[in-house]
Formats: sequence, C-alpha cells, structure tokens
Amino acid sequence: MRKSIILMVTLCSICGSFVWAKGDQQAASDAGTLNVYVHMTQLILGDELKDASGNTYRDPNTAWLKFAAERFTAQTGIKVNFVGYSSDGAVVKSLLQVGDKGLDIFSTGFTFTNEEYAKYTAPVISVTEAKAKYDAELVSAMQTVNGNVHDLQIAKGYGEAITYNENVIKKAGYNEIPGTLEEFNKLLAAIKASGVTPIALHRIENWPLSTLNPFSNYVAGEPDAFAKMLREAKPFSDTAPVGKTLKMYTTWKSLGYFEQEIYPDFGVAMDSVSYGKAGMMLFGSWVLPQVISRVPTGTSTDLIKFDAAPDFGKGRWILVIPNLGWAINKASVKQDQARQFIEFLAKDTEFIVKAGSIPTHKDAPVGAPKDFALIDSRVRSGQVKQMVSPPLTQNNIDNDEVLKDANLLADYKWAGLPFDALDITRPNDWTAYNAQIERQNADYERYRKQYGFSYK
Repeated sequence: MRKSIILMVTLCSICGSFVWAKGDQQAASDAGTLNVYVHMTQLILGDELKDASGNTYRDPNTAWLKFAAERFTAQTGIKVNFVGYSSDGAVVKSLLQVGDKGLDIFSTGFTFTNEEYAKYTAPVISVTEAKAKYDAELVSAMQTVNGNVHDLQIAKGYGEAITYNENVIKKAGYNEIPGTLEEFNKLLAAIKASGVTPIALHRIENWPLSTLNPFSNYVAGEPDAFAKMLREAKPFSDTAPVGKTLKMYTTWKSLGYFEQEIYPDFGVAMDSVSYGKAGMMLFGSWVLPQVISRVPTGTSTDLIKFDAAPDFGKGRWILVIPNLGWAINKASVKQDQARQFIEFLAKDTEFIVKAGSIPTHKDAPVGAPKDFALIDSRVRSGQVKQMVSPPLTQNNIDNDEVLKDANLLADYKWAGLPFDALDITRPNDWTAYNAQIERQNADYERYRKQYGFSYK
C-alpha cells in the first residue's frame, strides 16, 4: 500500500459529522460545495486516543485535513463536505462506475489500473506541468494516462520501515536499530527475553502481510521485486526475494517475535508500541504520527522513533514514495474546483507535515515532520540509500493476473497461506510451510506459462 492505514467508518457513526453526497440532485443544487471522499479518516475525525479509563475517543484538535479545508474555504469561498470510506474502496468504486456526480474528489486509498483511471477519472494535471511543479522523480512514479496524471500524489513519504519504542529497545540493551540482520535478530530475541512483544503485526487481518511486498525490495536490493516474480522459476522459495522475505517473516513467527495475543483492531496494535507493550511495527511512515499520538499523557512522544530496516544482504534501503494522492471523478461537474482544492492542499505545508509527509510542490514552504530527523540523517550520511517506488506497469498487472488465477491474490493469500501454515505450537516443524510453498510455486508457474507472461 503504498499506502495508509484505514480506520473503518460506518454510515451511522459519521452521518452526524459529514454531509453525504446524494448524487446528481445534490451536485446540481450545491455547485459551491465539493464532496470529498477520504480513506484516511483520522485526518478528518482526529486521531484516536484513550482517556484515563481506557476508553477510545477522537481528538478533534488533530483533524488536519478538516482544518486545511477550512483554510481553503476562507480563501476561495468553496465549501468542502467530507465522506469517510473504507479500505476496500467499494463505495467509491461503485459511485465511479455509475457516474454519480455527487462524488467530486477522492483520496486514492485503493489500487486502480491505468485503464480504470482513464475510464472513471479526469486528468488532474499534465505530466509536463506536474514535473515542473513537483519533484520530477516522484511524478515519474505516479500513474499517468496519455500524458496526464490521474492520481496526483502531492507529497513525499517513506515506505515500509521500523516505527519503534526507544524505551523498549534500550531496556533490551540497544540504543538504536542495528544495521545488520544478524544484530537485528539478536535485538528481537533480547526484546522477547525482556517480556515484551518484539513486533506488533496485527495478524487478525490479512492486509498487514502486504508489507512483505515492499520489504522484498530491500531483500532484493532493487525496486519492483514483487512484479519481478515473473522472472523467477520458484518465486516463493527462499532462493527468490519474495520467498526469502516470506521465510524471514515466518521464521520470526516461529521464534515468537510477533504478538501471541490477538489485537482486536489496528488501533490496539499501535497502542502496544505507544505503551511499550511491543517494541516496533514494520509499516510505512504513515503509521508514525498515529503511534506518536497514542503515547500516554505525561510521557514524552520523543520515545517513538522511525528508522530504516536493517541490511538484509543487499544494502540498507528506505523506499521513497509519492504520497497523499487525489483523483477526480470524471462525472463531476466541479472538476475545476477539485483541481483548485488539490493545488491548495499541495501548498499547505502545515497540513502535509501534520499528516506525516513532506511537501514536494515547488511553491510550498519547506517543511518535514521532525520525527523524520533520524532517517533523514542516515540518508544524508549514506548509511541508508533511498529507493524510489516504481509506477504501476504491465508487469504488475501481469503478475497480479497470474496470482489471481492461482487463487493467491485476494486477501494476500500468497503471504498469508504459508505464514499461517506454520504451527506456533510446533515451531520447528516446517513441513506444512514447505508443502504450501511448493503448491504456490507450481500454481504460479502453471498460470504464468499459460499466459506466456515474462518480465519486460
């Protein structure tokens, strides 16, 4: 995912806070209002916090996108109505497919192919203009259609890395995240020995295992390792980057480095790091501000740090990703106002930094979250190399097609099935894991040959 944690918002819980779009009738009568669908609901509702009794509540003082919209309205007179949507994007997709004019803009929290962007969305900006206004290298990583950007990512973020509780690793005898896999594994063992969960994964849902995809880039030492499965004879074996990453994660499971209890939701998983009940999370920088916001009152938030993963054998890397993406409904009658809103947000450094990203618009004031200081210093010193996330290509589409026909794409089964095959009560018995890997390799190769796909 390139992407962001989704806090599910049901209609009954937010209908009192937001005005929901009502199709063509509302679009015609409310031409001065933009209907904006957002999957990062913490940006419009505020961060989830806990009170002294352990009850969860929303902090209205951290609704950063809502505040940015108020500044936009004050400057332009255009009002903004927000609608929360969930991670699968089903609501937005259905509205786009029927040409509902009540949806104007949406944050890009799900994957669309270039063909789908061309069919359902309007160009936000031409590639030429985007490269003149934004970081050209990051623009090259965005999805484009016929020379236009249809998913404009207005900021720079960091991909999967380590958000950790400094107090936990210091109690385990370490001052920072080690730079090698061998030392990192020793750190995990030391954290476990201290009675703390080393890594909070949140296995009750399948999407957290999608982090294996970007981590495989670090294992390979090159981007797009997931799509490059097409060139591997046995992509899920530990001789290939994706398979090696799978084996590494499952080994951590066998050693008890992930939570042994069930986190009922992702908020609880983040709390475990904030409260020092777990050492770290292996997600993108989008999780960092949320973990920081959950640190108990009276405790310094400086104890939450963000650092690169260790060197898995091909160097120490950090993914650089275009972030905070927006797309415009092709059926919207307010496309010009929509582009105006996106342009405004791109220059609103306060919003972008508070959202945990770095502005890339050349007219935006310079700014970056102070919590990126550690990783930024490592990049400047050369300890960590940046890897720009590649754009979606035909290779990605072909790889997904093979995985889909092999019944491995949905719910990240390519990762979940082997990971779950290992029985934690028999951590040294890899029979079921190895058998699942062989099945996946055989099924993948069968469909790859049937289509005649290869990495291009």
